[in-house]
Amino acid sequence: MTFLKRRVAGGSPVLEAARRASRDRFRAVLLTSLTTIAGLTPLLFETSLQAQILIPLVTSIVFGLMATTLLVLFVVPVLYAILDDFGLTTVGDARPGDGPAPASEVAAS
Repeated sequence: MTFLKRRVAGGSPVLEAARRASRDRFRAVLLTSLTTIAGLTPLLFETSLQAQILIPLVTSIVFGLMATTLLVLFVVPVLYAILDDFGLTTVGDARPGDGPAPASEVAAS
């Protein structure tokens, strides 16, 4: 959301800001989720009696991570764009200088 709000505050159209913000965070979000899911996957196939207690918990965590990854990367930017169409978004709380610098600003310095 910070990336999206900063781009809108910088003058980008909301749809372009949502597209670029999602693309900028895609690798970080996907790698974080995939490494956690990959680390938990062996517990799903464990057959010991002690691990049988953890399998329902691991299953819910893995599917929750998959769902939230899709939500963060695709649904949240789309909902922000829809809310902007209705005039329900404000960008007063995100100034162009707030938060981490985009890759283009980092490369320029």
